[in-house]
Parts: sequence; C-alpha cells; structure tokens
Amino acid sequence: MTDTISGESQRAASIAAKQAINLNNKQGTDSPQVNAPAMVKGEDSSVELSSKLKSEIAAVSFDINKVNQIKQSIEEGNYPLDNRKMAESFIPLEKLL
Repeated sequence: MTDTISGESQRAASIAAKQAINLNNKQGTDSPQVNAPAMVKGEDSSVELSSKLKSEIAAVSFDINKVNQIKQSIEEGNYPLDNRKMAESFIPLEKLL
C-alpha cells in the first residue's frame, strides 16, 4: 500500500534531515556546516473561516445515499460512462493550451 502525499513529504523531510545530520557529523571543523531543517514547535497554523463561508458550507446539502450508491456502482464496474461525452468535455481544456 502506498502512503498518502503528506506521509511521503514527512518521510522525505525526515530523510533529508538525517542526511544533513550525517553530513554534519562527517565534516571536520574547517569545512562549512550544513544545517538540518529546523523543526518549529508551538507555531499556530490554525485558520478561521468567515461567517459567510461558514453559512455557505452549512447550506450545502447532498444525498449521502446517492453518493454511496454511485460509489458502489463504480466499485462494481456498473456505473455507465459515456466515452463521447467525456471526450467532448476535454475540448474546452485543449483549446486553452
């Protein structure tokens, strides 16, 4: 199973930090130091949504039963796809290029 994107980026950052630390340990005192990425703790990265956005999110509704039905149809391979309609939907995108 593959990791999520966030899991991959965390692993890459961890590997880079370990490599930088290993490089620091191998270098003598006369050579320039390579600093490992600093880990900052305690920074607040929260986001506050505006009241307008909160009300719009609350107003959005969908039929969870229909969503689950479509998911199940896709998993079973029974969801009808119109290849022509899909191809035609790419035309406006292609014109932008």
